[in-house]
Amino acid sequence: MSSDVAVDIQHLTKRFGPRTVFEDISLQVKRSEVVAIIGPSGAGKSTFIRCINYLHPFDEGRIRVLGRELVGGAAPPSKAVLREIRTHVGMAFQTFNLFPHLTALGNVMLGPMEAKRMPRAEAQDKAMALLTAVGLAERANAYPRRLSGGEQQRVAICRALAMDPEVMLFDEPTSMLDPEMVGEVLEAIRRLAGQGMTLILVTHEMMFAKEVANTVVVMADGRLVEQGPAREVLEHPQTDRARTFLNRVLKPLAAEGSPLAPVSLGGDHP
Repeated sequence: MSSDVAVDIQHLTKRFGPRTVFEDISLQVKRSEVVAIIGPSGAGKSTFIRCINYLHPFDEGRIRVLGRELVGGAAPPSKAVLREIRTHVGMAFQTFNLFPHLTALGNVMLGPMEAKRMPRAEAQDKAMALLTAVGLAERANAYPRRLSGGEQQRVAICRALAMDPEVMLFDEPTSMLDPEMVGEVLEAIRRLAGQGMTLILVTHEMMFAKEVANTVVVMADGRLVEQGPAREVLEHPQTDRARTFLNRVLKPLAAEGSPLAPVSLGGDHP
């Protein structure tokens, strides 16, 4: 694997019992690249992204993450390998999973103190710097029940970043938020992209994908049906399945005045 490739996925297949969630998916993500994964519900997007740090084992194929290999259908990787991968690959989920008995500051401090044996004072300084960066310095001593959904998600992102990951995975980080809270979370992700972090995100925010992602991947019907530069895929998809999906999701945006117009369903696009 080339040194500029952070994640190399080859021929990945995942099944739950007799049901195939997705099959034969290959994707390379370069360092500092932002990849947005889009597609209809049930396409396997969330399961796919969870395979990258082995939250879901997979049945066939292989994944190399920052030089560490996971193999489908083989014996589970050792705890040491999983620890290495999960130390360097952070993840923010749809649900925030904050510890309710800890403040925002305490949630962010916990990982470095427990996993890295970081001194408490150093962990606190690091956590405050991260919370300040996402506009939550004044909420550092608030417990999760006192935080809005957008605030909780930003704390969850800070908690992942406190481990100094090289890659961040986002599984529809705005799907559980009220519309007015979406922007603050997307801004935090946009800031990470601007800093050159490698990001892989499952999202339904099409405008955000167009603005921030280098590459857009369309998953549908258990397959990767299209991938390419974000603007090209979103404005000029080459496959019928991608065109059908994008036309369906972009029509409401066009009705609201979004510059992302529906794509034509007929003919090839340059």
